[in-house]
Amino acid sequence: MSPSGFRNREGPDGNSLWRKDVFGWSLYDFANTIYSMNIVSLYLKRYIVEDLGRDDRYFDIPFSISMLFAAVLLPVLGTISDYSTKKKIFLLLFTLTCCLAVGLMAVIPASMITILLLLFVIANFSYEAGQPFYNSLLYSVADGKQARFVSGVGVALGYAGSVLGMLVVLPFVAGSFFGWDIPFLVGGGKTSAFVPTAVLFMVFALPLFLWVREAPVTRPGKPGFVESYREVWNGIRQTRKYPGVLRFLVADYFFEDAATTVILNIGLYCSIVIGFGDEDITFFLVISTISAVIGSFLIGKIAQYRSLKGLLNVIVLGWILVLLFFVVSDNSVLVWLLGSVVGVLLGGLWTTTRPLLAEMVPRSDLGRFFGLFALSGRAAAVIGPLIWTLTVYLFNAERVAGKAVIGLLEIPEANWPKLPYKMGVLSLIVMMVMGLFIFRKVPHSKGSARG
Repeated sequence: MSPSGFRNREGPDGNSLWRKDVFGWSLYDFANTIYSMNIVSLYLKRYIVEDLGRDDRYFDIPFSISMLFAAVLLPVLGTISDYSTKKKIFLLLFTLTCCLAVGLMAVIPASMITILLLLFVIANFSYEAGQPFYNSLLYSVADGKQARFVSGVGVALGYAGSVLGMLVVLPFVAGSFFGWDIPFLVGGGKTSAFVPTAVLFMVFALPLFLWVREAPVTRPGKPGFVESYREVWNGIRQTRKYPGVLRFLVADYFFEDAATTVILNIGLYCSIVIGFGDEDITFFLVISTISAVIGSFLIGKIAQYRSLKGLLNVIVLGWILVLLFFVVSDNSVLVWLLGSVVGVLLGGLWTTTRPLLAEMVPRSDLGRFFGLFALSGRAAAVIGPLIWTLTVYLFNAERVAGKAVIGLLEIPEANWPKLPYKMGVLSLIVMMVMGLFIFRKVPHSKGSARG
């Protein structure tokens, strides 16, 4: 389709949504999930645990450190972005840094794991640091209920990007494509995923920088760094002006806590608990992600006509039910089905939370509140992986071995290696339940962001 072809169809409010700037904004979701899937979910942690023989802490602690930096700095960057039309510049800087760090990870020898983990901290912080700027740019390409739909399109394309990323990278890792040998290509193992991932991220991010024009900012003044922190604190205090915002941010903390931990550990869980190999895990995630693409489009459309709060309630209840099934069963057929459901629920969580927050706050303060939104989610990503790694440590096979009974429950020896990860999933259910309890008193949004 030519760029002008994007203008031939109209969106739900009578304005065209099929424009190249809308597509360019959405395509960044396509680009950055290639990184999050291949590096965060699929290959790096498995490389550290399975190939280097390290335990979960060697991944989870650096990940939490990167998210701690993000939690501290992102709200300030979001506040600064409210006062200037430089969101694209910040986003470009963080995107380039992430891609460069990921590419360098490929050349670090196994003996220099500290350097590898340092590069991962830089890459993951940069990836996260771009998110509030990207989220704020949503309202440079869409508005009102249109933004709900475009948000869903972005999430759906994001999952499509993760599928493409997995499929393109798989031959570099395994040397074959689901059993088909690739001529002149020898599988280099998990680290061979790093450079192709960095290249794909950068290539598919470019349309946003070329096609999206930032909406002008008319707010007077330009706060310094200290003043920006004061703005963040004032933003927290001012959440009292907008009923339910603070409660929503706290509830989202628990939702993101559980969801982020699932993303980090789904590949390792499938390998250790279910017994999948590289190609099995890739195919499992491809099927799950395709379901997420379809689900994100559908949820984005449903969100145009239904209460976002009610929709998010259903999504979180679905999370609790699915995670419970993961705890009580490791039947491979059931796991394949549940994986698809998790994809839909993950897409639904992100499709609904962004516009729900935007409809609860003034448009002029979107950067600030998206910064607080990032603070909630990234603070959760600091604690969630640490809770997971502590749970896995406390229930690891060496501690279970020799103890035929834990409490009143007898654990068969064959299940000793699986128990830590089952208990980890149980901790995620607790997080989701706590978030849902807090979320119940969040008011329904107005149906469009306030101007």
